[in-house]
Amino acid sequence: MSDTSEYIVSFSGNLTVSSIAEAYAALTAGMELGGPVVVNLDAVEEADLTLPQLLEAARRTAAAKGQLIRLEKPAQGLVLQVLQRGGFLNSDDANRLDFWTGESRQL
Repeated sequence: MSDTSEYIVSFSGNLTVSSIAEAYAALTAGMELGGPVVVNLDAVEEADLTLPQLLEAARRTAAAKGQLIRLEKPAQGLVLQVLQRGGFLNSDDANRLDFWTGESRQL
């Protein structure tokens, strides 16, 4: 059992190419703490491919550092639609699929 508490990053509103900077800052701030990071997408109202690209980059960076990053809940609703349109769920990468479906607890 780890004694490191999780850092929760909650995204909300519009997460598109024109507004992703704030989400990037919040996510990197959480990751810089070095502990597990949990991303909540419940309040996302609009998203384009920028959101999955940001989280995919974060997932890969975290994996390279041995850091845990995961979604609080499996992707659903409009985020799931963006993932499907972008081909993020058509991958041979099991870690990627697990991350988006909420089953990943990668290290």
